Amino acid sequence: MKPSHVFDADLHEPGSAAAEGLCSYHARRGVRDEACQGDAVVSFQDDFGGWQSGCAAALEKLVEKGEIEPLGQGA
Repeated sequence: MKPSHVFDADLHEPGSAAAEGLCSYHARRGVRDEACQGDAVVSFQDDFGGWQSGCAAALEKLVEKGEIEPLGQGA
């Protein structure tokens, strides 16, 4: 299970959608999710050790699938 934090723009690559507070989880998958409001609420590590951002819907889905820790459970 990968770590997660309340969204922190400083964890993300400058100029990226994630650094601008947008949901990179849905953007990078090219998947339209009606539940995605576009605003990031969580920062989480991806499979390559980089940081991605996610909206509330992405957070719920990733925690449910056991891919990231629930907020408040990480370091």
